[in-house]
Amino acid sequence: MRVMHWRVGNLFWRLTLTYLFATFVAALVTECSITLLPLLRDLQQPNVSPLEVLEKQGIAHVSAAPENISTSSDKEALRDALALPLFDDIHQDEPRLTFIALIDHNGRILTSTSCSRSQLLSLGTGKCAQQAQQKLTQLQVYQATQPILRDISTSYPSTNPIIHRLPTGASLVNIPIQNANKQITINLLADIDGSLSIQHTHTLSLGMVISSLWSYWQPAGFYFIFLASALGTVAGILISHDLTRRLRRITLASREWSKGEFQNIIHDKTHDELGQLSKTLNTMAEQLQLLLLTRKKLAIIEERTRLKRDLHDAVKQHLFAVQMQLSAVRVLFQKDAASSYQHLIEAEKVAMQAQQELATLIEALHPVALTENNLVVALQEFCHAWSERTRIVASVHTKQLPPLATEIELAIFRVTQEAFSNIARHSGAHNVALKLLSAPGVITLQITDDGYGFNLSTTHPRKHGIGLQSMRGRIEALKGLFTIESAACHGTSITAHIPLARKTEGE
Repeated sequence: MRVMHWRVGNLFWRLTLTYLFATFVAALVTECSITLLPLLRDLQQPNVSPLEVLEKQGIAHVSAAPENISTSSDKEALRDALALPLFDDIHQDEPRLTFIALIDHNGRILTSTSCSRSQLLSLGTGKCAQQAQQKLTQLQVYQATQPILRDISTSYPSTNPIIHRLPTGASLVNIPIQNANKQITINLLADIDGSLSIQHTHTLSLGMVISSLWSYWQPAGFYFIFLASALGTVAGILISHDLTRRLRRITLASREWSKGEFQNIIHDKTHDELGQLSKTLNTMAEQLQLLLLTRKKLAIIEERTRLKRDLHDAVKQHLFAVQMQLSAVRVLFQKDAASSYQHLIEAEKVAMQAQQELATLIEALHPVALTENNLVVALQEFCHAWSERTRIVASVHTKQLPPLATEIELAIFRVTQEAFSNIARHSGAHNVALKLLSAPGVITLQITDDGYGFNLSTTHPRKHGIGLQSMRGRIEALKGLFTIESAACHGTSITAHIPLARKTEGE
């Protein structure tokens, strides 16, 4: 089971918090737009008196109601069908409205409400009904309410609006609503906070905006913002988890590729940008694996070519010489025993040389010393073993070397093997000196012998060409410089300068 790292700074939490913030801001802007657009629209409307609003909305809603409204006994149905829409429309034009009640001509209260539809959804039916009953009970206590109720229940009620100021500063208004026959069917009783003078609302103030937001957002607006933010957070977590999981697959695969494990691929079947990136990286891994396999095959071919050359130049020639000596013994054995014996001694010497050549080849194929020791120790052990086999004195001179890349150490060791193999076969030298020195940014390998030497201008390149080309190729592959100095009867010296800039790439 994979353990999630709970760090706020990682990509998962940054994306999640971004989704949360974006959703919160979007919900906030939506709520502000819903709240402020009606307010701005009201600012563009001409100022009307609260009485005009009450009369207009009351007549519009009551005239659209059924004829048996005055005899209906279902207060809840009447409230939902008539009181709530009437309260919403009046409250939209007159935000100071706090209570309405519909009263028949006998003074009986048909229905009442002190909540809008949005407040009914947030507070609940029971809470709104309780508030309306408390408001009605409070109004009945005031002395100013009694004249209005008496006028409603008289035989000849007034057809004009009746207005009374309550001790709280609010205005209690009764609007008689007549039918087509000019008969009063319903009385609209409304409580408006403040006086009934025309409110000049063409100026927008900060207090008005805050008051409108606060009144509209309680509590449905806050629920909407909270719910939207929660949904945004959940969506951010799901999307961020999927994105980071896919990125984690790419990271793990790239780590395996850095170790040479190219059989691991990125499993992503989507067609988005990350899916395309995964396919591209998988293709790159396949090409790198193919390239490494090709280079490995080329290295094997190169090593086989070198081995073939060494066997041809050394062991095969020695075996051919042994065969010639033994043939001479077979011919002279009956005629000249002393001469036959001398040929046997020569054959034995050549067989020993062939054995030494084979030992050298085996050592070159498996340089254990380089894997178990550092470069200097490996060179010293190799020169000591080579000197014992060939009876040629070999000396090693080195100074403190900086850390070297693996490919540089291997190239130096292989060039040394190749050079010493050539010296043993062709030079006739008695002494060999190896120097390995370092300077700022470069390391220098120099191998010098006191053998026969050869004239570089007259010697055919094929004679010493294969070994020299192999050494030159190894050094130039590391962006180095390979030079040869030789003259007849004055020995041979090879020098290789290798830049240390390759160390960073090797690491």
